Amino acid sequence: MAQLNVTELDFANIKQSLKTFMQAQDEFSDYDFEGSALSVLLDTLAYNTHYNAVLAHMLANESFLDSAIKRSSVVSIAKSLGYTPRSRRSSTGYVDFYLTPASSYTDITYTLSRDTVFTSTIDGTSYKFYPSKDVTATRQTFDGVDKFFFDNLELKEGTRVSNSFLIAANSLSGPITLPNSNVDTSSIRVSVQKSTTNLTVETFLETKSLLDLKATDKVYFLEEEVHGNYVLRFGDDVFGKKLEAGNIVIIDYIVSNGSLPNGAKSFTNATTLTGSGEDKLFSNVTAALGGAEKESIDSIRKTAPIFNQTKERMVTATDYRSLILADNPSVQSASVWGGENNDPPIYGKVFISLDPVEGQIITQDVKDSIITSLVSPRAPVAILPEFVDPDHTYIGLKVGVVHDPSKTSLTTGQISNAVSTAISNYFNTDLNQLNKNFYYSRIHNIVKAVSPSIISVNITPTLQKRIEANLNVDKNYTFSFNSRVQPRELHSTWFNATLNTINYKVKFQDIPNSDVVAPEYNGSGIVYLVDSSGTKLKNVGTIDYDTGKLTLGSIMVTSLYGSDTALKFRTRPHDDSKDISTSVLNRTSETSTGPVVAKASQNTVLTLDTSALNTVTGSRRGLDISVTAEIEGY
Repeated sequence: MAQLNVTELDFANIKQSLKTFMQAQDEFSDYDFEGSALSVLLDTLAYNTHYNAVLAHMLANESFLDSAIKRSSVVSIAKSLGYTPRSRRSSTGYVDFYLTPASSYTDITYTLSRDTVFTSTIDGTSYKFYPSKDVTATRQTFDGVDKFFFDNLELKEGTRVSNSFLIAANSLSGPITLPNSNVDTSSIRVSVQKSTTNLTVETFLETKSLLDLKATDKVYFLEEEVHGNYVLRFGDDVFGKKLEAGNIVIIDYIVSNGSLPNGAKSFTNATTLTGSGEDKLFSNVTAALGGAEKESIDSIRKTAPIFNQTKERMVTATDYRSLILADNPSVQSASVWGGENNDPPIYGKVFISLDPVEGQIITQDVKDSIITSLVSPRAPVAILPEFVDPDHTYIGLKVGVVHDPSKTSLTTGQISNAVSTAISNYFNTDLNQLNKNFYYSRIHNIVKAVSPSIISVNITPTLQKRIEANLNVDKNYTFSFNSRVQPRELHSTWFNATLNTINYKVKFQDIPNSDVVAPEYNGSGIVYLVDSSGTKLKNVGTIDYDTGKLTLGSIMVTSLYGSDTALKFRTRPHDDSKDISTSVLNRTSETSTGPVVAKASQNTVLTLDTSALNTVTGSRRGLDISVTAEIEGY
């Protein structure tokens, strides 16, 4: 007997399978399936089968985290892993706020309410900001005038909302659904009033774990429901305290505009401040950052399984990374390593390096928040966290391309632009974060793939470090390129330095300790200050060519040239070490006859060097692309 093909989802193939099956039956062997009413019946059967097959296929896809498309499905599966996707996050700014009281205001303290409204405008749109909490300042004298000083005042963007819910006898554990889907869940504050006549209020706190949870604990559980709103559930007198009939649950929160207010820096107070004078001064303003949209589906897919592995504790490096990244949308990447893997080893510590979405360094306020809210409740008490700011290494590329113009309609200029775009996209997508490695062969292939007309690619990478110079201060400088480097290739930008009370225009340059140069030479060299004629003025330090580490003695930099705000050191990776690793991939003399590979710095971020050619400062072009046409017969 003929068998039906039950693996097809296409309508036409389903119909053909049904026709083939029926033609194989004796009862229908002489039927014309195309010209009879049976064709209509086959269409109906095929349509119904197709519809049910697609539905079953969709249901199967939506049942797994890797294949689900609908956000509600992804959120539901994440819930089973104990993970609540991150909500919108409000932009946060910090200001020093001076308030001059009116002469009639005689109190020695002034409390700035968390309901005080400040405003800031971005791209023509005004946004509201609120203090994160009530803040009290004591009267002080500044420049002979009494003022109230609110130091490093934290301002959160959004609209404050308060909802009240009367608890019925059939919903003592909830759920309570918040009416707005754009809530910043980190701003939620829950209090429970006994009744309309009993005004006693208790505060309830969010919990994400049943561990050590007692029946009397005043907690609530937060989750995202199918339509994107947020739901609060309360205890059952086994895990957490159950609500009582007649309780009034008061929920305060901020409805956030996400990332739109990021960058707000000019604030004014929109709320009349009782008892204040006209002088309201904002200073030391830190632009609002950290605003973000709801966690994306792709991010949930990635984060939820890792979060589940942590079990709400911070023990391994993966635990630290996953929990920090899940809770801080302003952090795009994190590197965590134990003190035993530090160079030199420091036991009893865990080191954390965070790379922000905007800027290069995470603010101290964010670091403090991570320690308080994430690390301290979850990490072993004997392990002390320490933050290490990212260290940027800038990779320059001198790219030589030869192409056959007969194989493309693109001009040499268009090919050059395309190569530049491809390289920039590679750095933006695959690098520019912690724990990302640069592979020479990868960049070579990326350039080669720009056009089929490219027949030859030659790439020379360079490394650049930018070191802040403390002007007019004797200072020692120590840093590393974290790569084996080529002798006689170290140069810096020009600067002025005082030597024996005389000011010179100088730069740094290396001279190997041997006449034997690369590739055979793998030792160290001396770093000199040289003037514009190339004269060596002073031996100021050493360079280890194996590790790329520079140790420079006391130097007084008096000024930099041009608009430079940092000393720029440039060298070339060794011809045998063109891959730049931020991972611990050490090769030692015990396992290889080759040279020792530099130990990777786990807080290194590899970034494209976009320096422009500047003969005044001595900056060389970071991305230098030349395209040559090979013309047959020449």
